[in-house]
Amino acid sequence: MPNPIAFLAALREVHPAMPSHGLNGACFPVYLLLKQAFPDAEPWYDGNHVITKIGADFYDIRGRIEPVSEVGSEYQRMDRLDFNRAYDWPDAQAVVNG
Repeated sequence: MPNPIAFLAALREVHPAMPSHGLNGACFPVYLLLKQAFPDAEPWYDGNHVITKIGADFYDIRGRIEPVSEVGSEYQRMDRLDFNRAYDWPDAQAVVNG
């Protein structure tokens, strides 16, 4: 099985803006990429940022993180219905549409 930390480190190296982009608008596409490599990945959302749960650990573009919201909300597992809105986020559309 691939290593999520190594996967995210390689993703950050794709482009110098990737770390910032993954925290500011492209967090859902980061989840989509992780889901391709880790089929058990789950998206979690706090109303501002999507993080990915793989096994018992949480990740975002920075690597393994604690699921502590920077906006003071609790992270909750995203429902598939929430994906419709997330797919409409501009950066998600760029990933989905190529």
